[in-house]
Amino acid sequence: MSQAYRTAIALVLAASIGTLALAAEVANPSVAFIQRTMTRIAQSTPQNPAAVRFQFYGQSITAQAWTGLVGKDLAQRFPSVKFTFHNPAIGGFTSPALIRTAEHDLYPWYPDILVFHVYGPVDKYEEIIRNVRARTTAEIVLWTSHLSAAETLDKNPDADARIVAIRAIAKKYDCLLIDVRKKWIAYLQERHLEPKALLNDSVHLNQEGVKLMASFIGSELIHAPGLTTTAQAGTVTDISLDSPAVARDATGDLTLTFTGNRVVAISGAGGESSADVLLDGEPLGARPELWAVTRPSTGPRIWMPAIKQVSFEKALLAEDWTLTCLSDSTPDAKKIHFKVTGSLTGDDGEGFSTERFVSQSGRVVIEPADWHLVWSLGYKKLTLPEGFQVKWKTYPLFTAKYQPQPAGAETVLVQNCAPTAHKLTLKGSAGKLGITGFRVHAPAPLAAK
Repeated sequence: MSQAYRTAIALVLAASIGTLALAAEVANPSVAFIQRTMTRIAQSTPQNPAAVRFQFYGQSITAQAWTGLVGKDLAQRFPSVKFTFHNPAIGGFTSPALIRTAEHDLYPWYPDILVFHVYGPVDKYEEIIRNVRARTTAEIVLWTSHLSAAETLDKNPDADARIVAIRAIAKKYDCLLIDVRKKWIAYLQERHLEPKALLNDSVHLNQEGVKLMASFIGSELIHAPGLTTTAQAGTVTDISLDSPAVARDATGDLTLTFTGNRVVAISGAGGESSADVLLDGEPLGARPELWAVTRPSTGPRIWMPAIKQVSFEKALLAEDWTLTCLSDSTPDAKKIHFKVTGSLTGDDGEGFSTERFVSQSGRVVIEPADWHLVWSLGYKKLTLPEGFQVKWKTYPLFTAKYQPQPAGAETVLVQNCAPTAHKLTLKGSAGKLGITGFRVHAPAPLAAK
């Protein structure tokens, strides 16, 4: 590596975030589409800190260390914010696979801001973005791909059909678009570098590439006063206890009337009693839509899940699940005979990987196309280990009984109900919950495809 190259890298990385952010504010009007969250971030104070959920999702490029640098930069710029960063990226999972694992990794996590990139068919890419819009109020950041080692330096970003499609998706769904590809090409051209100068192999970033990617992404995550997130991101509304939407009966029970699919309770001080949480007058546990499943565990000696998606037909319990491959399964995993067991449900039936499986309780559903062991074993040149097990958990997207929390705590009372009008009741509290208000998330209705 030449001294001139090292100097060039050092110069670009030495540029201040503030200068880069100002340039991004002027140059990229799509930064408007993250301003709901960025305004909360900018207004955070030590006395009233904002809690912000920030998710990266994609493949191996998204799994690289640049995301950690972006998170570190945000935490340094906004020290009072309580950031939660989440990166469940899966190397090698293109869009048709990632759309299956997104049911475990993405929609239930319900980020405030999602930074997304994936290779593969653009129709599945768009379907993931459409699902985020339909099922969450996340503000979305999309970024275009950097150059691979096989691409020439004179590559025209506007001649790449996939990049053009991603730009169109960003425009269609009102997403912040960070045009990494244009920035990447310009950076290389200005310094007379070839694409491989920023790569470890054909596509993955080396240390300099990691830092450059972090600077390109992080510099556009800015607060831009005067710009406003559009309606496509839905609404996030803070509701105080003295709002007309909140009613208190003679016993002190609270009822919130809302339209949306997520309600968060904001805690103050002085909570003394607990309360049962009801939605439209009913307990929450019997509603299947209010439950979720963790991503299934990985295949033998690989980072990829053994099964891309486990779903369900009936309401779940908060429990651990184990799928055990039985002895008559084929060594190449092309036909697995298995049984499933829940830590509370117990033995719940047997099935074969070549057929759609619905457990006896309806709490486990596995589609044949979601098995990923054949590919994983072939990639690792392995055979199916005897008694191999796949594990996952099922958990509620609600709080059945609210307990007083420390001041400033945020508790999800209900999530993933139909985004329509509801009544949420905190019953049996005698008005001593210590709750100061609610935050209601309401995804915007999507136009027809």
